[in-house]
Amino acid sequence: MPTDISSFSGEVVDTDDLEEVFGLMANGSGSTWTDDHRKIWVRPSHGTERRFTFTNADVPARTGHQVTILLGGEKPLALVNFSTRQCANLVTRRQFELFGAVEAFAFAALLIGAGLAGTAGLVALTVGAAVYDAAKWLVREVRYRRARGSVEGGIRRTIANPPGDPHGDSLPRAH
Repeated sequence: MPTDISSFSGEVVDTDDLEEVFGLMANGSGSTWTDDHRKIWVRPSHGTERRFTFTNADVPARTGHQVTILLGGEKPLALVNFSTRQCANLVTRRQFELFGAVEAFAFAALLIGAGLAGTAGLVALTVGAAVYDAAKWLVREVRYRRARGSVEGGIRRTIANPPGDPHGDSLPRAH
């Protein structure tokens, strides 16, 4: 997650929802899932409107609402809606990968090697994998909590200093 958080404020001028349904068939059984893509267009008081896309996130914003979107690079991290006094922190655990493809291939190679080494190799792999998994989960949890906390701080600063008014009086305060 980016450490620098920027913001974009303005009025929601349009919204759009798109649901994508996916399916998977394996050995005669199947499963489906849906991704919800919510797009909102925000126009600042001076400048060009921008479109933001939110996937599988509850975004409390409708046309006419005054919002601030907190960004990490170009990625929306949070939305503060001054019209409804609602906030949405969009940082989720799913954004922090627990295991990557390289680790999966490394584990497969270790499993083959442990199998060739016999029972002692399999026991060592089981213990080592359990320790590695626990450490990896802990690191992911720490990264997630730091990122979520950083965005929460950005939300609090945005609420304390609403855009458009140096005294914070022009927009309703969110609590």
